[in-house]
Amino acid sequence: MSSSPAAVLTGRTAVLVRRTITSVVFVIAGLAFAFGFGNGLALGLSLGVPTWIAPLVAPAVDLSVLALIVAIQFIRSQGFGGRMVGPRLLLAFSGLVTIVLNTATAVLNHHYGRAAFDAVAPLLLIGWGEVGPSLLTFLHGSSPAEGTEEKDSEDEPSIVPDNPGPPPELVARARELARAHHEATGKPISRDALRAELKVANVLAGELLRVVRATASGGA
Repeated sequence: MSSSPAAVLTGRTAVLVRRTITSVVFVIAGLAFAFGFGNGLALGLSLGVPTWIAPLVAPAVDLSVLALIVAIQFIRSQGFGGRMVGPRLLLAFSGLVTIVLNTATAVLNHHYGRAAFDAVAPLLLIGWGEVGPSLLTFLHGSSPAEGTEEKDSEDEPSIVPDNPGPPPELVARARELARAHHEATGKPISRDALRAELKVANVLAGELLRVVRATASGGA
């Protein structure tokens, strides 16, 4: 039995899906951050920490977790294959501290159900921090170029083949940029330059660069 092509959302529906998921991810991260801030502040005050210091600890730890996760994901997306032992150890320590700050008050008072409840937010923060960057990169990396979304006149999802490649409008624009860059510098354009000029993700910029180089090598 032959498999049918996968249904891929395009046009305004795809834009709505991407924007909705992106907004939900940031809202969840903000709520988890605020939840951890409240628990960390309450713990600091209960331990007698000065009022102007107690609000600083939890945000510093939560931001450390997010910064480390995003940095590690970005470095991996650039093709680095090392183990990154130092950042991973600091990430594990920061994640553990985040959970402790949120659950310590309930554990000290022997309220273990409350401790389990308080652990949900930091676990969500860590989990979304781990999968969020790659998820958003995938969603926005396969999006059409800015200015082409308004050209889609249909609101219903359409059926397109798997991995259809970059949109023709982006390919044409990438070829123009590559030609202008080569005339100005005498060097081939880089993926980062394409990404910056077209305002697309690394994945899509890499695909465009491969198409441009294949066209150039083929003499087209």
